[in-house]
Amino acid sequence: MKLVYSVKEFQHIADSMQMTIEELCDYPVIFPIRKPERISSGFEIRKHPIYMVWKFHTGIDISGVKGTAVYATGNGTVIRKGYCSGYGNYIEIQHAGGFRSFYAHLSKTMVNVGDSVSIATQIAYIGNTGVATGSHLHYEIRKGNYYLNPTGWCNLLFVIKIQAEKYQSN
Repeated sequence: MKLVYSVKEFQHIADSMQMTIEELCDYPVIFPIRKPERISSGFEIRKHPIYMVWKFHTGIDISGVKGTAVYATGNGTVIRKGYCSGYGNYIEIQHAGGFRSFYAHLSKTMVNVGDSVSIATQIAYIGNTGVATGSHLHYEIRKGNYYLNPTGWCNLLFVIKIQAEKYQSN
């Protein structure tokens, strides 16, 4: 089977396999914040706001008020939780197909390593721990040693659901 790293490849496979909503929920397919204000920094090369050097940003930064709820983007198991100087408080969740979601700069975490989490379950709160210029959530999707652009994945469940409803009504 071909290794899938892009949201378009995944969407094509999910469609061809006629995956159910329940099966799709095993992947990181929703936004980690309920009413996101904005993506303050994208998945791109950027000048680091503190170190002032050009560096690839491996996720997206979602601005928000400290204490805003952060949700699991898919069903999975918490495989890492901790603190590091750059990311501050963080959580990593293992999903189906070798996909992992990563949440950083958290003010408080609500899960522990080994916990099973369901999609849309609150796992943490937005914060500004680690190297951060203000309160926000740093969110990544990883597969193996690759970082994937989370932007297309964040609404994938809703995109597929809408397409399926259109198909059924025709």
